[in-house]
Amino acid sequence: MRQPTPITLANEAVTLKPITINDLQAFYEAGKNDDIWRWTPPHQCATLTTAEQWLRHSLAQVAKGEQVMFAIIDNASGCLVGSTRYCSIDTENSGIEIGFTFINEKFQRSHINSNSKLLLLSHAFEELGAVRVQLRTHEKNQKSRNAISRLGATFEGILRNHRLLSTGEYRNTALFSLLTDEWPQSKAMLQNKIIQNTVVKQVSKKQPNLLTDKHVSLIKEYPLAQLIIASNDNLHEQIIYLPVRLDRKNNRLIGHMSIHNKLLWLLENSTNVTVVFQGDDAYISPLLDENIKVPTWNYRRLHISGEFSFLAKNENRRQVQMQVEALEGKRWSMDDQPAKMINSMLANILCFEINIERVDKIFKLDSQKPIRVKQAIAGSLVNKGKLSLAAAHLAK
Repeated sequence: MRQPTPITLANEAVTLKPITINDLQAFYEAGKNDDIWRWTPPHQCATLTTAEQWLRHSLAQVAKGEQVMFAIIDNASGCLVGSTRYCSIDTENSGIEIGFTFINEKFQRSHINSNSKLLLLSHAFEELGAVRVQLRTHEKNQKSRNAISRLGATFEGILRNHRLLSTGEYRNTALFSLLTDEWPQSKAMLQNKIIQNTVVKQVSKKQPNLLTDKHVSLIKEYPLAQLIIASNDNLHEQIIYLPVRLDRKNNRLIGHMSIHNKLLWLLENSTNVTVVFQGDDAYISPLLDENIKVPTWNYRRLHISGEFSFLAKNENRRQVQMQVEALEGKRWSMDDQPAKMINSMLANILCFEINIERVDKIFKLDSQKPIRVKQAIAGSLVNKGKLSLAAAHLAK
């Protein structure tokens, strides 16, 4: 592998240029938001002074040939929106790492990261002759892990207590890699992704209302939902149970969770979830009717997928009040409770919304059986106290 050197890489969307001390002010402005440094303390752009110290230290490593540092330029605006670099350069073994990447929050989940990685990976494999490119991130930085996985990189595992942070804590690091023989397929996938994102850029995230009255009825009857959190590689438990309320007018589900929930960090960094509403179910014996040949199980399930996001904290009272009213009617009111108790509860939760993008009805109700058999099954369900399931069984 050839030794990488400062070079300008560009396509129609993004330009990666060698960064210099003259870029300091724009570099600081791009990285000054606190959230960028949540998983990589210390905050390297907390002030202009700290940004300058970090930039000068990084440029010294570039001068030694240990790294190649780029400014990320958004071609449409001409703005410096972040930085990235080649590091862990191992020419003898033809290995290199893409790291130290940060992108201004206004340009995250946009064309910037995918185009930047396409340029860096293409140059590494096709010009430098790399055999292996690796990428690393904090174990709990699910946003970054998802982004890396979407590049086609393979998750290799967790490096435990890999790095001592400025907080005094040790960081577990998620390690990914991409090999030269994997690159053609990954490149094609990444290029297609960029094209698709460009085509749908102007399309609203909110979809037409996909819910029928049967869906709505099931959600209202069984509001305790199973949330399955989508993450490309994470092996942590990713299922939690939370009650949600349907806001049909705005095509979304609303709920809340404790600020101490063990999966809060994952939901902060993952945008897609699947919500499962577990309706009623019942075993049907073949002894019930001569036309029932084998045992069956009747059930109703509803799967809803969409984008998850937390709401502003000033929404807490209103959203919780609406959920209480949906469940309690006028029997119990937050307004009648001690203010100290309610305020303490509201301070320890976060409300969220899930914009509904897909609905899958999973109903198994023996709908193809003759009406006499369906009536016999419905009668059995009534005897078991499964009234809504019996009604759904007979519904057209």
